[in-house]
Amino acid sequence: MTTADQPATAIVHLDGQAHTVSWPRDEILLDVLLEQGIEAPYSCREGHCGACAVTKLSGEVEMETNDVLESDDLAEGLILACQSRPVSESVEVSYDV
Repeated sequence: MTTADQPATAIVHLDGQAHTVSWPRDEILLDVLLEQGIEAPYSCREGHCGACAVTKLSGEVEMETNDVLESDDLAEGLILACQSRPVSESVEVSYDV
């Protein structure tokens, strides 16, 4: 199994709690969080509304679609949880920032 096949680790800060979950590289962050019972905010699940926007504190992700975040938002670390897949081995995000 290569590193690219191994799940990443997501550290998610939400409502004052930190959650650490295994994040398969072919899955979307929002789906992983909901499967783990973590009630992350979302609405359209298509990258159009921004309700699932979260601040990336560390790591790298790739977004499939981004119709709502501007370049300034991206520079500040905002990503769409409904469109993000892990690129790095570990990604830390916060809904509390």
